[in-house]
Amino acid sequence: MASKAALDKVRKEIFGNIPVRNMRTGNQVLRKPDVGPYLAKYYMESMDKSARKAWQTFGYMPPYTTELQERRLLKNEKLRMKGKGAPKKGAGKRATKGK
Repeated sequence: MASKAALDKVRKEIFGNIPVRNMRTGNQVLRKPDVGPYLAKYYMESMDKSARKAWQTFGYMPPYTTELQERRLLKNEKLRMKGKGAPKKGAGKRATKGK
């Protein structure tokens, strides 16, 4: 029967290192299969990217907006009507501050 020291020596020659006995190595986590591709397949790619690519191949970009863009534009418009919207470009706090 081989001793633990002899086995460790052979392991070191084969694998290049001796495993630390009283430390977690993370092998259990690394042996699990990767779930990234399955999660990526679960969520469908948004249509606006593929639609924009299709229109760009023809060299024409229609006035195409997604629901998310429309919602954002409506929200910004409502805020501007209340006087709480973002300032025009170059008219912010730093630009109006006196030197």
